Amino acid sequence: MKTSIYVSADQILAIGYTGKTVNKVASHPLPEGTMFNGNIMDAPFLAECLTSMKKDYPALFKGGVSLVVDGSSILTRKLATPRLSHKQYLQRVRDDFADSISDTNDLVAAYKKLGDGTILGCGVNKQQVDSYADTFKLAGIKLTGIRVGTELLYALVRTTTFLQQATIVLNLLDGTTMLSAIFVKGNNIMMQRTRLYGDEKEQIHAQINDSLSNLNQFVQSQKYDEITQSYYLGISNADMVLLEGRNTHEGINVSKLVLYAGAVEIPPEAHFACLNMQYGQSGIDLIAARSELERYVRSKRPKKWWIPVLTVYAAVLIGIAAYLFMELRDVRGSIGEVEAYLHDPANVFALQELNDLINETNDIFRISRQFGERIDWENSMPAAASRMINQILFGHGIEVNISSFDFNEATGRVRVSASAADATIGPAYVDALYAIGVAQDVIYTGFGAGAGGFSFSVEIILALEEGEDE
Repeated sequence: MKTSIYVSADQILAIGYTGKTVNKVASHPLPEGTMFNGNIMDAPFLAECLTSMKKDYPALFKGGVSLVVDGSSILTRKLATPRLSHKQYLQRVRDDFADSISDTNDLVAAYKKLGDGTILGCGVNKQQVDSYADTFKLAGIKLTGIRVGTELLYALVRTTTFLQQATIVLNLLDGTTMLSAIFVKGNNIMMQRTRLYGDEKEQIHAQINDSLSNLNQFVQSQKYDEITQSYYLGISNADMVLLEGRNTHEGINVSKLVLYAGAVEIPPEAHFACLNMQYGQSGIDLIAARSELERYVRSKRPKKWWIPVLTVYAAVLIGIAAYLFMELRDVRGSIGEVEAYLHDPANVFALQELNDLINETNDIFRISRQFGERIDWENSMPAAASRMINQILFGHGIEVNISSFDFNEATGRVRVSASAADATIGPAYVDALYAIGVAQDVIYTGFGAGAGGFSFSVEIILALEEGEDE
């Protein structure tokens, strides 16, 4: 029997299974603060809970144990790529997540081919992966794999026909967080996490209903077919009835998505563990990706070619020393004469003048080389007019609040993060950039909803003109 484990913010959930049949389901409560956003905050205490669970349910831990993890600290992104080798795919993921981590040597990169000219890239800090493996090891449990929850949602849609028929939303509730993914005929166009606040169910249900409104507005603004179905995971039957009663979206049916039907009942909150049981065998494995990172780091270290070179050099020196030792007796008589010549004041003065001349010549060559390199570097830069920057920040005429601005001179690209009061303002801002002629192309990655409004980000390829000064 194999076991699939998911550690949520408030409990450990384990499913023991054979093939695709569930044999046993177990859970263990966790106090608040043990886990946060997919990160282990109290590793010793979590190890104690795992040890206790292993003692209570020994049969669950005799076979292979795999862990599924989720949280905003586990970065995932859909990337368009040509056909590449395995190492090239990994490098593509590292390049895309390079700005999300201080040292790329700490980035555990992995990917899953989606079959439509795209891959799902995943990036995690190696300390986070190590914390999972070390905590389970402390409890005497060896993990056979660490799977990624977001990737399992893709696998669910890819293998379920009725989820590929129209525009749908998959909503996965996990404590006070809801992960929502929009799929248009099986193709994911957006994924967002929503923080749910409130102690009363009415407050939570109202926020879930509002989130669906925001997602529907996004789909309409992007000219996709309207949402027809919103599925929910991690919700009880009673809460689903209440949520259906609050549904105010005409044309959108809301319902609970059942992942497994068998003799053993799986609690709603065990959704990730169940998805791992069904689709985790061929998914992203962060343990394998962690080993891949070690090989990548080792490959970047300088080769120790100097060892054989130094050995040969030492042998040559020994030979020369032996030869010189044999000749030493013949030259002792000439040493005094040579020393007198070397210490002659006229010779010392001439040598000093020669050294000064060599140093001045080297300085001239160095300055000349630096000047040439500076000219080559400036010629390689694209010209970006200050007018363009002003139009991107202020002259677009759209009511947006720009929170970050990053211009890459080497590529002629500008990344902008902004927020607005309405979900339709992001596309309007993109249209304005085209209209004023500042953008050759704009990559719009969608928006996210928060307490302060709607946030979005765009990547602008500047419409540069020949001879335009920065």
